[in-house]
Amino acid sequence: MAVVTLAAIGSACGSSPATSTASPSPSAAVPSPSPPPSPLSFKLNGIKTTASGTITLIAEPHSVSIELKITGLQPNSSHVSHIHIGSCQQVGNISLALNQVVADGNGDADTKSTLTASYPPVSGTWYVVVHAGPDMQGTNASYLL
Repeated sequence: MAVVTLAAIGSACGSSPATSTASPSPSAAVPSPSPPPSPLSFKLNGIKTTASGTITLIAEPHSVSIELKITGLQPNSSHVSHIHIGSCQQVGNISLALNQVVADGNGDADTKSTLTASYPPVSGTWYVVVHAGPDMQGTNASYLL
């Protein structure tokens, strides 16, 4: 299972998510978390495929934009994609749907999704999955990237 983790959408598998620090004084106001610098980019690795790509995340105050740029897909193929809660090591449930990844005649795809979500996530971490086919039936449900 090789999925990409976003830094809390967060950290590529193996790196640590960002942490916050406590206020220096109990009487001091605790600042609200601010989004990390945007854009953030992560490598998207293939599983039993030569396809690969990048994920770019742009955090806004009330939304998150995610762009998947992938090369090496089957020409003219279509793939379900979404964000799961969890990590590469501890798979979780689907949290947010992303737009369908559709490859052109050369096997290249550039898919953008804008979600009403907060970044960093309130709890846990997220990772992106691109499935092997256009739906979640049979072998199409296998993780491709």
